[in-house]
Amino acid sequence: MHLIEFTPAAKEAIVHFQNTLKIPTDYFLRVGIKQKNSQDKGLLIGFDAKNDKDKAANIDGIEVIYQAGQIFFFAGMVIDFQEQNGRSGFKFVEKSKLIQTQ
Repeated sequence: MHLIEFTPAAKEAIVHFQNTLKIPTDYFLRVGIKQKNSQDKGLLIGFDAKNDKDKAANIDGIEVIYQAGQIFFFAGMVIDFQEQNGRSGFKFVEKSKLIQTQ
C-alpha cells in the first residue's frame, strides 16, 4: 500500500501546475495538515521546499514530502482533482468512498 494515492486527474493537474506555475525544481509536493486549533485540522496539498524534518516518497513518479507525525491524518487516502460548477481543486477522499462512487 502506498502512503497515499493519486487519481489520474490529480496526477495530470499536479504536472500541469508544476509546468505552468514554474515551480522550482527543488520544491516537492507537500501533503500534510494545517491546524487552526486542536479541534480544527484540515488536510493540505501544495508545493514546498524540503526541510530537515520532512520525509520523502516517490508515488507514481511524483516526489511527495510530509512530516512523519502527520502521516496518520492522510495515510491511505486518495487525492483527486475535481472540477464542478466553475470551481476546481484537489480533494482528499477515503479510498473506500472513491470506490463506491465509481
